[in-house]
Amino acid sequence: MILIIGGACQGKREYALQLSGTDEKTFEENLADGWRDKPQKAMEKPYLISFHGWVRQLAEEGLDAEPFVRQILKNIPKIVTMDEIGYGIVPVERTERDYREAVGHAGQMLAEHASQVYRVVCGIPTKIKG
Repeated sequence: MILIIGGACQGKREYALQLSGTDEKTFEENLADGWRDKPQKAMEKPYLISFHGWVRQLAEEGLDAEPFVRQILKNIPKIVTMDEIGYGIVPVERTERDYREAVGHAGQMLAEHASQVYRVVCGIPTKIKG
């Protein structure tokens, strides 16, 4: 698995497409998006975009994201992208702090099992593992 992290709108999706070795149409047909799709769809696709979106969905339902991440790791997707949520101002609201913590924990779990981890900033990828 390849994990691609970075801030919002930094080029993670574009880099995932490049690393997939497929054309854009094939990539789109084989991805699940954490903001658009339900968590179950993530179990069925090799390219998972905006993983933090599923963490948000689960948090809003009052569910712990860790069992979901463990299930994802049983299926091992090819590429996962995820925003780095923990940088910046600490949220005042407890639910937002809990979400930030859950995204950070999910990222650690994914990175541990990833063969490669990249951080993308301003469209420039930097390999940080593998």
